[in-house]
Amino acid sequence: MDETRNLNRCVHDARNALAAISSASEVLARVELPQAVLREAGAVVSRQARQLSARMSELVAHAQRGAGTANHALAVSDDARLLVLLAGLLADAGYQVDLAASSDSGFSALMKRPPEIAVIDVRTSTGTALSLARRARGAGFEGRMVAVWSSPLAQDQQDKGGIAGFDAVLARTFEPAALHAAIT
Repeated sequence: MDETRNLNRCVHDARNALAAISSASEVLARVELPQAVLREAGAVVSRQARQLSARMSELVAHAQRGAGTANHALAVSDDARLLVLLAGLLADAGYQVDLAASSDSGFSALMKRPPEIAVIDVRTSTGTALSLARRARGAGFEGRMVAVWSSPLAQDQQDKGGIAGFDAVLARTFEPAALHAAIT
């Protein structure tokens, strides 16, 4: 019963966040409004995106418990859209997915419950995610790590064998098939 109540709360909170983001986005589209109103709408979008990101992690966990998935993956990004995309693609690939919105929480998750696969947006937390793989490898993490890198050099890094500690590198605008290839 508590599980159902928690799921209902998560769904309710996610719907509210989406509604607030939608409303604030409509305000932002009206450039003729005073700058103070536009700033407040931007702040609402930012705050609600963080709230939605937190709820998405819980919703994915509920869905995975129901599906009984066995493999475990971790997605790390401070970009809520990328985090949700990674969660969906990894879940579709059969993984139970944990989400982290910062390098520090990603490292903690890697050490607390090591996943088979970690997909890490290396621009997360102003670049500290780039060293996350080295820190994790140094601490004994042996799972597969995939970097998502927004740099135009991503393909070049991939061709040269990646970034230190990562097993694969994806451009930020990757196709789902590229993610699938990188995690297998």
